[in-house]
Amino acid sequence: MTTGELRPDDASDPAEFVEMLRQLKDRSGLTYRQLEQRAASTGDVLARSTAADILRRSTLPRPEVVAAFVRACGAGDQVETWLAARHRLTAGQLAPPPPATDPPPLDAVTTVAPEHSGPARPRWFARPAPLALLVVALLATLGVGFWIERRDDEQGKAAHTTDPTASAGNGARLPSGGPSQIRPVRSPHLCLTEGRDRTGQYTKEIAVQRPCTEATPPDTSLEPVADGMFFIQWVHPVLGKGCLTIRDEDPGRNLLEPWDEKDCSANRPKQVFHFEPTGATPDSYRIRPDRSELCVGLRDDDSDGADAALVEPCTGGLDQVFLVNALPGN
Repeated sequence: MTTGELRPDDASDPAEFVEMLRQLKDRSGLTYRQLEQRAASTGDVLARSTAADILRRSTLPRPEVVAAFVRACGAGDQVETWLAARHRLTAGQLAPPPPATDPPPLDAVTTVAPEHSGPARPRWFARPAPLALLVVALLATLGVGFWIERRDDEQGKAAHTTDPTASAGNGARLPSGGPSQIRPVRSPHLCLTEGRDRTGQYTKEIAVQRPCTEATPPDTSLEPVADGMFFIQWVHPVLGKGCLTIRDEDPGRNLLEPWDEKDCSANRPKQVFHFEPTGATPDSYRIRPDRSELCVGLRDDDSDGADAALVEPCTGGLDQVFLVNALPGN
């Protein structure tokens, strides 16, 4: 099957792109269940709830979802055309501002260029080999500081002061900071914690939702940066502290991964998050990266599985609302 008269490269905005996906499904004559089954037969992951949800929205689905959807509809020979059209629309939505004499602050984490060249930066939660664990223990015994304090403490914290009990300005309370649970409002028995990308496309540790009874270690803590703005910090008994950081490279672009504390800075928008009260309940928030119009949400909107957290266009949906509760120790 081909797309026939459908020309995704002619789509002028995300809504038109989604409408063409809807027409592609209609031409296939397949149900959502059949799309799920066909995707599984080719090694793709496309839950029928996901397929239905992307056609109800006017925002661009993720690239891997577009590819799986198009293949399941029988248009596998057109996948590259659809992905190229999606990339063009994404570039138009998130295009950076024109260059100035003094470079302006980055305003969208998904367009931040990698901050380093050469080998990839070692991540805080890359698990050490048993020998490395012995070295860590030996250094701790000798009193050597293995986990280097964050270089930007003076410049970041000196520039901001935070009253942890401050109001958001509309009567809603901000998170108090310190040890906390972050739970999807739709599935309050789940917590954001360490896990793996179940698609297998990215193999390092990332933030996922899992039963709260299995959510530690690491322990989650909110470190205030400014009013309503926090590092989402993970604390591990062996590996020390790290902050969740938005990945800006493929594979795994827009997922949240932990970086060692020494690489965390209040000046990096992809590591600082606004907690905006929704007003629905006293402890419900939308979590938004600094200098961005995006929101933290859940991939595939799966309310039960080990769904990955990621940044995506804000929709106002419940998959982008989280309960934040302080734990003993505050």
